[in-house]
Amino acid sequence: MTSTKLAFLLALSLFLSNAHAEDAKPTEESIKQLFVLTNAKSLIRSVDQQIDNLMKSSMEQALKGAKPSEKEQVALDKFRAKIVVVYKEEISWEKLEPIFIKIYTDSLTQEEVDGITAFYQSPSGQAMIKKMPVIIQNTMGSMQKIMVPMMEKLQVASKELAQDMEKIKKK
Repeated sequence: MTSTKLAFLLALSLFLSNAHAEDAKPTEESIKQLFVLTNAKSLIRSVDQQIDNLMKSSMEQALKGAKPSEKEQVALDKFRAKIVVVYKEEISWEKLEPIFIKIYTDSLTQEEVDGITAFYQSPSGQAMIKKMPVIIQNTMGSMQKIMVPMMEKLQVASKELAQDMEKIKKK
């Protein structure tokens, strides 16, 4: 084999290995490192109190200023507490982490995970991590403004459906 052919094959193999490396799936370890760096677990838990506040506020808005009796308030508080417990159980880090690992593995390359990790290690990335709980809180507040009217419209639609179904049954 001539040195020209050997050089060509060597260059081709380097090119192909680099192209393959760029498309390589990230390792689970690198993704978990990214989760630690971004405080992903604590971000998920930071939403817990916001969910409780959102539920409380939604219930108040649903009452439209009406003051529930003491027994009704106890029932409402009990219901809200149950919802928060269900949320914490179903949206636990232990359940979400494997899902997120699969999503990241299927969606990103190792090179991209490395770049994202480098960003979050930078001062700008660290600022983003520190401010994320406030961003989430503000997002939840804004979403509530959208969700309450939407829920009211869905309740109206549900009542209309029930009426339509009752009419159909009578015929």
